[in-house]
Amino acid sequence: MMAFLRLACMCALVCVRGAPAVSDAPDPCVNAVGAAEKALTKINQDRQQGYIFSLHHLSNYNQAPHGSAGVIYFLVMDVLETKCHVLSREDWQSCEVRQTHETPVYGQCKAFVYISQEQKDVRLYSYRCRMRPAPASKIGRLCPDCPSRIDMDSVEVLKAAKLSLEKYNMESGQPNYFALLNITRASAQGVFGMFYFAEFTIQETVCANSTDISQAPNCTLMDCEFAHKGLCKGSHSVAQGREYITVSCNIFEPEAVEKEKERHLLGGEHGHGHNRSHARPTPPKRPLGTVVYLPARQQQSSLPPLPDSPPPFPSFTEEGLEEPGHPAAPPLPPEGVQCGALSLHLHPGAL
Repeated sequence: MMAFLRLACMCALVCVRGAPAVSDAPDPCVNAVGAAEKALTKINQDRQQGYIFSLHHLSNYNQAPHGSAGVIYFLVMDVLETKCHVLSREDWQSCEVRQTHETPVYGQCKAFVYISQEQKDVRLYSYRCRMRPAPASKIGRLCPDCPSRIDMDSVEVLKAAKLSLEKYNMESGQPNYFALLNITRASAQGVFGMFYFAEFTIQETVCANSTDISQAPNCTLMDCEFAHKGLCKGSHSVAQGREYITVSCNIFEPEAVEKEKERHLLGGEHGHGHNRSHARPTPPKRPLGTVVYLPARQQQSSLPPLPDSPPPFPSFTEEGLEEPGHPAAPPLPPEGVQCGALSLHLHPGAL
């Protein structure tokens, strides 16, 4: 009987050793995609102008251990512009990407981000993004009747923004007038006449809504942390002898108001901060990176070949990543990891 048990145990041991090994090690690509998602969130939070970017694809990455329990990622991310403005502070994953008829804007962001082992500490060091709109010729072939992008500083676009903002100030019911900040997108369409469309940001002024509308252009911006800002979409056209003006605006709650609400919920001070103090807002911090908008390509260029290896880990000195009080920069890592093939169908050409 004992001999039989020994034989059975030996057979079991051989069978276990012969079975394929199952690794519990985390997939590095899963970690890298998670790092890219967190990095893009930080990039959108750092920006003060433009529209929120959405992650389309993690094109490439490299990584290196940093400190005792952290990793620094060098990420190359393909991104798409969404309809959400950065002033909204929306999560990029909940924002809608522009469709073909809306002239998509695409590009690539390169970023350095530190993530602790527990993923509780996420620190964006720097980023560089290059964006460009899809070619007008391609949009025209796919949607010949769709509005086409035009210069944002054209006279007709400025007129559309001015008239639609006047309409909003007269009809909004807001306690104060709003003034134009920046025109963010512009397009035109010819149907029975020329229609001009403008997207623009606005900010609350010190003038009450009861002020004569003719004096609205003279109103100064409310320069305090409780001033509201918003994003508007307006249009202007003259067709068959009639003028048409449309406008819709989304007003965003200032971050200071959200913090005030949190203090109230936690049992802190009560009383509206706007009435307590008109202190100037904290000066905006220096951006951690840059976003460059390039013109659309004039013609379809050949797509770049797939890279055979991940990008080299850039020099920390060149990128300006040295920061007092943080671990020394890591050495260049060995060969990195590339996650799958590039998504090419949305890229008219390499940037």
